[in-house]
Amino acid sequence: MYRCIATTICGRYVHKDRDITVALLSIKPKKIRSDLYQGIVDCVNAGEVEPSRVGQRVVLPASFIGGPRDMRRRFLDAMTLVQDDGKPDIFLTLTCNPSWPEIESELKYGQTTQDRPDLVSRVFRAKLEDLKEQLLKKHLLGVVRAYVYVVEFQKRGLPHAHFLLIMTSEHKMSNPDQYDKLVCAEIPDPKMYPKMHEIVVKHMMHGPCGHLRPKSPCMKGDPAECRWRYPRQFNQVTTQGKDSYPLYRRRNNGIQVDVRGNTLDNRWVVPYNPKLLMMFNCHMNVEICSSIKSVKYAFKYVYKGHDKQVVHIDQDGAEPIINEITRYQDARYVSPPEAIWRIFSFALSQIHPSVMALHLHLPNQHFVRFSDNDTMTDIVEREKDKSSMLTAFFDMNKKHNTARQYLYKEFPKYFTWNPKDRCWNFRRKGKMRGRLVSANPAEGERYYLRILLSHVKGPTCFEDLYKVNNILHPTFRKAATERGLIETDDILSQCFTEASLFQFPGALRRLFATILIYCEPGDVRKLWDDHYTSLSEDYRQRCESVERVQSMVLLDIALFLKSMGKDLGDFDLPIVNTTINLESKGHREVQEEYSVVVEDEHLRAKDSLNIDQKTAYDEIMRHVDYNLPGVFFIDGPGGTGKTFLYKALLAEVRSRGLIALATATSGAAANNMPGGRTSHSRFKIPINLDNNSICNIKQQSGAAKLLCLAKIIIWDESTMAHRQAVEAVDRTMQDITNVSLPFGGKIMILGGDFRQVLPVVRRGTRAQIVDSSLRMSPLWPLIIKMRLTINMRALADPWFSDFFNTSWGWR
Repeated sequence: MYRCIATTICGRYVHKDRDITVALLSIKPKKIRSDLYQGIVDCVNAGEVEPSRVGQRVVLPASFIGGPRDMRRRFLDAMTLVQDDGKPDIFLTLTCNPSWPEIESELKYGQTTQDRPDLVSRVFRAKLEDLKEQLLKKHLLGVVRAYVYVVEFQKRGLPHAHFLLIMTSEHKMSNPDQYDKLVCAEIPDPKMYPKMHEIVVKHMMHGPCGHLRPKSPCMKGDPAECRWRYPRQFNQVTTQGKDSYPLYRRRNNGIQVDVRGNTLDNRWVVPYNPKLLMMFNCHMNVEICSSIKSVKYAFKYVYKGHDKQVVHIDQDGAEPIINEITRYQDARYVSPPEAIWRIFSFALSQIHPSVMALHLHLPNQHFVRFSDNDTMTDIVEREKDKSSMLTAFFDMNKKHNTARQYLYKEFPKYFTWNPKDRCWNFRRKGKMRGRLVSANPAEGERYYLRILLSHVKGPTCFEDLYKVNNILHPTFRKAATERGLIETDDILSQCFTEASLFQFPGALRRLFATILIYCEPGDVRKLWDDHYTSLSEDYRQRCESVERVQSMVLLDIALFLKSMGKDLGDFDLPIVNTTINLESKGHREVQEEYSVVVEDEHLRAKDSLNIDQKTAYDEIMRHVDYNLPGVFFIDGPGGTGKTFLYKALLAEVRSRGLIALATATSGAAANNMPGGRTSHSRFKIPINLDNNSICNIKQQSGAAKLLCLAKIIIWDESTMAHRQAVEAVDRTMQDITNVSLPFGGKIMILGGDFRQVLPVVRRGTRAQIVDSSLRMSPLWPLIIKMRLTINMRALADPWFSDFFNTSWGWR
């Protein structure tokens, strides 16, 4: 009964493309579980939920509860404790024992532990609270300075908790002798410690696995080995092993026990603490963390998130219909004990001291929340006098000199944030740590603002961060460089000097743009001033106006930057004179396509086409001649001359002064076509795709101009591309051409062979791979299919023909 209720309420199957519906109804925030409410607040802050709908029935993303974003946030919070308090000293795992007397004594006649998930959850929580009492208040293992723990549920449903304990400096362990006082990895003597011997044999023996049980679940790899490296080696004393992992004392003292029909010794014992094991009578693994590598592994293991299963459900009484696409669904299973745990609002994790994420923003760029019905005037009036967390930090430094001795990230230790009044107050009780939210170097000034806030104490305004030695610098980047927080650009300058000895100015301008994008120079203006002479050498010979030469050089660099997704204004460079037309030189991408050389051999290729190739060629050129839209798919196995046909089409169209784009999913196929580029490079296809993705091409960019001018577009090996990539290109083409036809009304030629390589889906099932192919796209019925059946390679190469026939057993 309980299992059925729990599964009905919380044991849902969450589809990968759907949302979790959370019924909040009229529940007040105070009555909502803390982690649930915090998750809602995070979703509101991220713009994924309308603030006006909090308190009603709302739809939250599937990643909301225990999802990747939440797990990453908790991982960063935990690593903040490591940064402030040191690495963890103890990794402890408490696992539920279904045979605990507190559970068995409450079972009614005929009931088993599986029938009472509520009892399992309640008793485990009581044990968990008792363990916290022993560790944190009675200091059974020593005085704990900081800790984190996470509650998880095994696939069979039983809960377990992972603890990471950071001890005070007086109780930290630094040598093997101290390890032996807390951790044991041996079977106790049955005569001296009979009760302890019984518990260790019952709960702390691994396996058996390996040659004793090759099909054990812990056996992984080829050849199969135990993922936990059992059996371990005998050791007379505890030592530090590889990567500082302890090798616990496991003496070959002759004590052996029978476990599941196999004889095991000390090599199979899971490390434990004798006092805790006797106290809780369950599987309780205790390990010593002794290296930073083990710390990262431990935290990632603790916050790894939920397991996922591939399941299929058929309706009762109905004849199952086998459908490879709909048969499988990617789902997460919630066991009855976990459902009960959530219903009772028990905490799934805890961290102490708690960590506050400190927001940062550029001047006048803080977040403003408003609804669709608000007018701009009301929004400005309401928000103009409100402080952000960062500006309130500045105000506190203005009012109190004592606050100026702390960094921004240190503020939560000594002050509390009042979200209602949006101000900082002096802390009177409790402990808290601060963590600056992350910023990527690609974000530019926001990243350098974060660097300054991490090193500058007591700023009273943004100008204090711009100022170094009473000199006000124009950018945070410049200020960070002057403070010595960013490495100098000597190596980049030397690279540019060497290149200027043998490269022409055009290539140097491309190199300069590449350095700006990928090398992140600390002082862009100094790099510009030092090498301006080399960058402008060709223009200075043709033009006497200094201002015009500088603007022309900047325009060239701007074109390169735009092709890489950046603008000239993102860097500390001189301003271009507005009297010079930015488009006067045209787009670099268009110029490159017009400059592709058409070879005579490719022009004559149309006279050597076979029947299948000629049919496809004539149909496509008919669309070119009459300016008709159309999407074609050239289906041909290897050797049927797809690339030969592409070259003939490209040469004919380009010979007429028109633009023909050649792309391919793989770089090898792209190199086989003149002017070929990979599809990701040409269309700026995003790496992470979904059903609504769109390519990163701005309407005013050179890439957009090129696609608008293109007469035909060839995409070879399109069968290797994920259908979502093709659909993203289709949506992008319609957007930039403003034509509601497939691929914006362009003549699109897709090619490939479904018999060869299909799209790669990481750890995907057969159904997922099939679903990702082009044939499953809504575009497929709109495509004109053409087949090439004559294997030209076999006809022209007797050796290949013999090899092909022998490989398939046709002789």
